[in-house]
Amino acid sequence: MKELDLIHRIKKDDSEAFDILFKEHYRTLVRYIRSLNNDLQLAEDVAQQVFINLWINRESIIINKSVKGYLFSAAYTTYINDYRKTRRRLDLLENFKSEITAQHLSENKDDLEQKVKRLKKLIETLPPICKKVLELNKFEGLKYEEIATKLNISKKTVESHMRVAFKKIRDGFGEDNILLFFIRRVVNIN
Repeated sequence: MKELDLIHRIKKDDSEAFDILFKEHYRTLVRYIRSLNNDLQLAEDVAQQVFINLWINRESIIINKSVKGYLFSAAYTTYINDYRKTRRRLDLLENFKSEITAQHLSENKDDLEQKVKRLKKLIETLPPICKKVLELNKFEGLKYEEIATKLNISKKTVESHMRVAFKKIRDGFGEDNILLFFIRRVVNIN
C-alpha cells in the first residue's frame, strides 16, 4: 500500500514522493533492462525515460495493484519501442549504404570495363615479342627466367621488354595510374 500512496501523492505533484519512488526502483529497473541487452547506458536511459514518463503523465496514470509491476511493464515497453526505432534507423541506414555501394560498384564496373578495353588496345600495340613476354609474365604467371628459357632469350632481354610494356601502358593511362597486375586479378583480359 505504501507505494500506491506514493503514486497518489505523485498525482498531486509531490516531487518528494517521486524521489522516494525513483530511489526505490531505479536500480532495479536498470538491472532488469540490462538483463535484456547487457548495455548499461541504454538500460539507464530506459529507466530514466520510464520515470520521466511517469512524472509527465502523473495525473492520468492508473495503477491498481503493483507499482513495481507497472514500472517493469513500462520499462519493457519503453525498451522494445526504443529497440524498434533503433532497428528501423539501422535498417534504413543499411539500405542506404547498400544502395550507395551498389551504385558505386556499378559506376566502378563501367569505369573498369573502359580501362580494360583501353589496356587491351595498348597491349595490341606492343611489338610482338614484347607483347608475348608481358602475356607470359602477367597472364600465365611465368617468372623472368622461365620466360627467357621458353623464348630462348636472356633474362635481361625479358626485363627490357617488360620495361617497354609497362612504360607504354603507363603512358597510355596517364593520370589513371593503373597497374597491370591488379587488373589481371579482377578481369582476365586474354
